[in-house]
Amino acid sequence: MFNSKILKVMPYVLGALIAVLIIVMIIVKTGGKQESDATELKSENTVSGDTVSESTASESTLSNDNEADETKQSSGQVAALFSDTSGMPDELPEPDDGAVSQELPDKGTPDTGTTEPAPVDDGAAEGDSSEADDMTTPEPTPTPTPIPVQIEFEAKDDYIETKNDVNLRIGPSTDTDVFANLKTGKRLKRTGYNEKWTRIVYDGTECYIYTPLVTGVFDEPTGDGNAAGSASTGTATLTQGVGTPNGHIICIDPGHQTNGNNEKEPLGPGSSEMKAKVSSGTSGNTTGHPEYKLNLTVSLKLRDELVARGYTVVMTRETNDVNISNAERAKIAADAGAQAFIRIHANSATDTGVNGVETICMTNENEFNAELYSSSRKLSDSVLNHVVSSTGAKKRYVWETDTMTGINWAEGPVTILEMGYMSNKDEEEKLLDDNYQNKIVLGIADGIDEFFK
Repeated sequence: MFNSKILKVMPYVLGALIAVLIIVMIIVKTGGKQESDATELKSENTVSGDTVSESTASESTLSNDNEADETKQSSGQVAALFSDTSGMPDELPEPDDGAVSQELPDKGTPDTGTTEPAPVDDGAAEGDSSEADDMTTPEPTPTPTPIPVQIEFEAKDDYIETKNDVNLRIGPSTDTDVFANLKTGKRLKRTGYNEKWTRIVYDGTECYIYTPLVTGVFDEPTGDGNAAGSASTGTATLTQGVGTPNGHIICIDPGHQTNGNNEKEPLGPGSSEMKAKVSSGTSGNTTGHPEYKLNLTVSLKLRDELVARGYTVVMTRETNDVNISNAERAKIAADAGAQAFIRIHANSATDTGVNGVETICMTNENEFNAELYSSSRKLSDSVLNHVVSSTGAKKRYVWETDTMTGINWAEGPVTILEMGYMSNKDEEEKLLDDNYQNKIVLGIADGIDEFFK
């Protein structure tokens, strides 16, 4: 009986199970279709800022697993967009100074709405940035007042003359205050000498002047205290050595003058051969600068250098507008008792490639003063070697000749220095350069020093 009852209800149970299976299959099939539709919709959406629009969200609620899958898929799409660098430049261009920076194409990078702060300029004024207001500026370390170097002075009791526009200082250092500025040269009492500084008395006060600014030493003051100029020796000017005189007298002859003099004079004492008294010299091929001006410029520098070394210096001329023959220049040196007669010249040649330094003296068979050959040759060699060493110029030679009036009339050791060729462009440029001229001067002075050793 029990079995018969089971058999009666079995069809109903099977029918119910089949119905449940059918319902489950329908649900599964419908869910899969919704997931596929959502995926297709999302693939068509546009990423904007940080959000992705999901058009299917209002239609159905997905399971947690489906939401997680969608989040992963959406994140992968965003990452793909950010990793897409097509169309971007390989290297950003450097903006020009002051130019507006170029903007990159919008690739969907999130805009944070912030910008980096501009750097603070270390030298900016206060208030330029909030950081600058908080910064504490350290107090500068005070510079100590320099203490003048102690200098030993050789006691003196005479007078010196100064150049124009020089400073007198309260101490022997440029770090000390200026006591007075002398617009014009003065003759002042000297109480002490050092190769760097000279101690003098001005307006009753002991003060100091830089020694190279002293032009001469004298035994007596002038009536008004102003510089009287160098003592006159015929047509020449004489400047005594500064400091302790070394006992040597040098005559410097700046060759030529503004206007030549074609009148004749004997080639040497008692000679029947006549030559023009003096010419105006050559000039630079490039600049046209006259030799007579160059000769005087270098000669005045040489005078100051020799005076600073203790020599007494005689100048045959200190201006260009003179009329002094070559024989007369030799007489000036002789009358001053010059122990070396230095004649300053520059050279020229038709061949513009010729360059270099040379000196000139008489031959050992000169009919007028052959007895001076040995000493003049020594002086010429010494000056030539030192000028070449000082300047780096090409060394040519000592030219021995008896055709120079100024040499033939000399009564003491004599040399003509041809400083270089004004016909050579490069050498002309050097000869007109102040620093190169100073090198020439040092070379001549060193050569004279060696001559007297």
